Amino acid sequence: MTTRIFAQVLRASASHKVEQESQLLRPKGYTLPSNAVYLGDVMTALLANLSQPDTPHFPQPPGFNEQRWTLTTQSGPLGLRVESHAYWGFGLFNSGYLNVIELTGPYSQRMRLMFDLKASIGRNPWEFQHRNAALKWLAKNHPTSTVETNEAHWRESLSAAQREFEASIEVIEQRSKIVEKRMNAEKNSQEWVLEKAQVAFTSAQCDLDIARNALADENAPGLERALARVEAALIEADPGTGLLSSDFDASAPEELRLRTKANEAHAPSFSDLEIVDLTSPGEEEE
Repeated sequence: MTTRIFAQVLRASASHKVEQESQLLRPKGYTLPSNAVYLGDVMTALLANLSQPDTPHFPQPPGFNEQRWTLTTQSGPLGLRVESHAYWGFGLFNSGYLNVIELTGPYSQRMRLMFDLKASIGRNPWEFQHRNAALKWLAKNHPTSTVETNEAHWRESLSAAQREFEASIEVIEQRSKIVEKRMNAEKNSQEWVLEKAQVAFTSAQCDLDIARNALADENAPGLERALARVEAALIEADPGTGLLSSDFDASAPEELRLRTKANEAHAPSFSDLEIVDLTSPGEEEE
């Protein structure tokens, strides 16, 4: 399956080059024969959100117009093809360009990439700076697409990714309820320490809140990191794993660590602390 969408470009600069022999994307400091290319903020964000993509290739490299090009790359099962076109102002302004983005591969990965792209650029990419010119360009070059259908495709992808993230949070929430029931059922176990499990469980609940906030901020990487921490904490808190015996401490943020007689015994007393007088000036200040 292929998803085709259109995105407004706002900023672009000569931050990369295209190697003349291979037509591959190179950094700005590349010294072999190459030509400058203006990728733009949309393409830069796309590449940043791909997981270990192949080196992008330009089947249509930039010529005199350094912001008009066609780029392709592959990231695992996800294929990406992007065309950069001027649709207003004869290509004299960055805002007069749009990107035609074609994604092929698993549905969830396509939707996730569009979600990450929108979050990365911090604006609605389907909103064109020059709407009337965009209408005319689409009618001429892609008659089956309109500004309205393009926006609908974008919003559909964002909703699909949002639903998947919400489902991931729901699964973890159900998992935490199961662990909590097991904790209550094992309160009197001699080989499992309830206080330590409560520390890990509280840490998991804090990270669940972080995951919800990350989703509200459209921060997918932050959400996934938080859910990974939740999963690890719940594994510790689960009596069935046997991780929190008397020999092990729960891994939790410093502010959630238990204060016990054992660790207080190793804490330095006030009399053992070295006192440094900072009230008098040093030799270099006299």
